[in-house]
Amino acid sequence: MSTTFDFDPRDSRFVDSAKRLRNAYNRVPGADVPVVEPGGYVRKFSTRQRLADFEKMTVDAVGWANALAANGSDWLPFVDTFVDVVMIAEAFGCEVVYTEGADPWCTAALPDISGVWTLKPAPLGTSYMVRRLNEWVDYAQRRLGSDVPLWTVDVQSPFSVAAHIVEPTELLMACITDPKAVHHLVKMVAEYSIEQMQQHIAQMEHAGFPGRNFPSISDNIGICIADDTPLIMLSPEMYREFALPYNSMVSRALGGCHIHSCGNYSHNMDNLLLIDGVRSVQCHVGEGEYPLPRHATDDAAVNRARRSMTCLIDVNDISRGDAWRGRAREHYTDYVLTRLATGDMTGHILQTPGGPDPVTWTRREIQKRRGESTTT
Repeated sequence: MSTTFDFDPRDSRFVDSAKRLRNAYNRVPGADVPVVEPGGYVRKFSTRQRLADFEKMTVDAVGWANALAANGSDWLPFVDTFVDVVMIAEAFGCEVVYTEGADPWCTAALPDISGVWTLKPAPLGTSYMVRRLNEWVDYAQRRLGSDVPLWTVDVQSPFSVAAHIVEPTELLMACITDPKAVHHLVKMVAEYSIEQMQQHIAQMEHAGFPGRNFPSISDNIGICIADDTPLIMLSPEMYREFALPYNSMVSRALGGCHIHSCGNYSHNMDNLLLIDGVRSVQCHVGEGEYPLPRHATDDAAVNRARRSMTCLIDVNDISRGDAWRGRAREHYTDYVLTRLATGDMTGHILQTPGGPDPVTWTRREIQKRRGESTTT
């Protein structure tokens, strides 16, 4: 198993891909639509194994980077870090559970919201997962150098972390019965997350932004906030009270944000536009997750988002829904591209639907719908 890169990160094709991504994140009118594909590598080791043994982490990090370099898409190679889902929650006392074949999850630290008033997180950098992240960054930079950027970890949104710390049903009920305690907890998580991310970014000699979940470039364009829990579970009114202020706090402190969420959060998409410094959003599109309107002129929140920020559009077996099961490329042409092409595609980044030679196929289909030549 290789632990050396088999590509030159200074190659002109990576320079071209970086330009396409930079133009998309900056919403340059008329620029080429980046086509990305993060797949092509299957990890050899579990998260627990990689946390314990950086040689194993190196094998998987280099293997993924080499696969990205070889697949021909605009998703630039990076050096992987660790999934951040339970990292901050662990620092607040949650027990991490490692399940074979899945990312870690955690048990709640508090069964009752009243416990937040005496809750204290571990000193910064001392909880196991944060400490191992810091140690991995140092190890990777010594072992692999800094020509290939490290993939900045994402920030779990403060309300999402709160829903790990306090039993979720208790937390949601407390939004009604004890909102002061909820605000106290979420603000405490936001402040801790900001400090941890500032330390993480400062430690990296060459960071990739926005980091996890997004195709990344070397420019500091802000960080990814993974916002699944409040976007899906909170009403628009509750989101504006308990999530929006703290996402804005994180975004302001870290130079802007890019929002990741699975599922259908169309009821809160307009709220995302209110986050200070928001620059892009990720949508798993299709009837199974985030449905697209038939026309770009329809009165729909996602259309308002498409006109004002960058959109990373991807599809998967769940998002396609039952009606398109087993017809990935047909869904992509007849549902995704047909609907996107009714409007301006400035600031769009499109992930391929997979299949044989997916990057070339996807670029050709985009060109068809933009009225460009398909002979290249």
